[in-house]
Amino acid sequence: MKRLGRTILVFSALAASCVYVPRVMWNRAEQNRSRMDRVRVGQTIDEVRTVMAKPPEKREVRQRFDGKQIEFWSYVTDYARKLDSTITFVDGRVTEIRATPWQEAD
Repeated sequence: MKRLGRTILVFSALAASCVYVPRVMWNRAEQNRSRMDRVRVGQTIDEVRTVMAKPPEKREVRQRFDGKQIEFWSYVTDYARKLDSTITFVDGRVTEIRATPWQEAD
């Protein structure tokens, strides 16, 4: 009986440390990752919108000191590592594509 209790305790501890991600969310991240492979530096916002086939999951826009518009589009691409892929546009053209963690390191 003690062995069964320990087994249940160990299983419960392992289950509590796991993160459950619904299959639909996992599939969306996989689709995002696959589409991100076709995004290239120099593409326009309209070209990226066509490639991604949906609006960004997170969007930020600001104006730089020199008057150029900077826009960031982010899509979840890796649930296991908790990463987004962020596309940076300067004046409507892709200048950078990078992985960004969900939380910044302290």
